[in-house]
Amino acid sequence: MANPSNLKLQSLDLLPAKPLLQRLRLWWFKRIEEHYLICAAVEHERVREAEENEAYYQKRAAIARAEVNWH
Repeated sequence: MANPSNLKLQSLDLLPAKPLLQRLRLWWFKRIEEHYLICAAVEHERVREAEENEAYYQKRAAIARAEVNWH
């Protein structure tokens, strides 16, 4: 009787590699897309926070200037 490990290797040789490679490629592209979307969301949040901070400090500066000019 043949060695069981040889039978397993022979059955793997019969599997076409192209569908496996396509699935691997699709998985990899999906992973890259998810990573890109996460990074884009984080960057968008950073920009929004920076704009809010800038607006806050501009408002504070305008109030301070108005108080100095008022007195």
